[in-house]
Amino acid sequence: MDRTQSETDEELSPAGLEALLKLVVASERSRVSSVEVDGRTVWIKRYGVEARSVAKWLHRVISPLMPLPFLRSSPAASAAGLAAREMRKAAAFRAAGFPTVTIFYGQGDVIAMSDAGTIVQEELNRLRRSDAVRHDDMLVACAEAVARVHLAGLCHGRPHPRDMLVKGRMFGFLDFEEEPEASMPLETAQARDVWLLFLQIAGQALRPETPKRAFAAYRQIAPPAVIRELRRVVGFFSLFNPVLRLPGRFIGRDGQRMLAGTSFLKSALSKDEASHPNLPGQTGELRKPSHD
Repeated sequence: MDRTQSETDEELSPAGLEALLKLVVASERSRVSSVEVDGRTVWIKRYGVEARSVAKWLHRVISPLMPLPFLRSSPAASAAGLAAREMRKAAAFRAAGFPTVTIFYGQGDVIAMSDAGTIVQEELNRLRRSDAVRHDDMLVACAEAVARVHLAGLCHGRPHPRDMLVKGRMFGFLDFEEEPEASMPLETAQARDVWLLFLQIAGQALRPETPKRAFAAYRQIAPPAVIRELRRVVGFFSLFNPVLRLPGRFIGRDGQRMLAGTSFLKSALSKDEASHPNLPGQTGELRKPSHD
């Protein structure tokens, strides 16, 4: 048995750990389950239960052949490798000062972790019905939190509000199943983080000025190299905007958010480029990256 994240004040008692091990065995058919141990909620997550989709499998197969690094998937990994990835990245985020779950136990393809507390997406859902100002302030705070992650030299891989948590006045992260920084340059993976995040910010914002505020919050903190890479990412995905705008086309919520987020970022980056005309690499043109 491997213990993880020893630098924590949330350790289970010996009796609690023994009870947890019995519950891990009892829940071997569930992808995610929760149990009560030592008077707290503990989540058990298994990576070998749920079959991978054909689309994800195909993406991983052709990923090394893709000429544009930001289109590549995270490296393929076994179920045990995915669990190890989650523990490794969670430890890195915690070491950098970002709140995340405490991992009590990890062995093979199973990890057991503390309850995340307040999930950002759940809080957004609640505020959407009662307080538009606080709702959108939280979206802006998401952008600032991701900027601080990038400034710390980290990449989440899928910074959706459902994978973010609030602890006091700090924003934290969970569900580190993606590792694009292992398949592409770090700044490219971080730029893809930004693109994915703004699909949610532009798609969920209740006030028209919110995406601009969020981009300004990110831009103020973010490493300049990420902004340069973001131009390439947005430049590519904006090629799909005319298709997404076709009248009568059923694109679904994901397609609507892709259109809203990509369109917003294209406009915001154009204005940003105009205000910083002499910065190197400030171009939206697609070109071959200098390194992979």
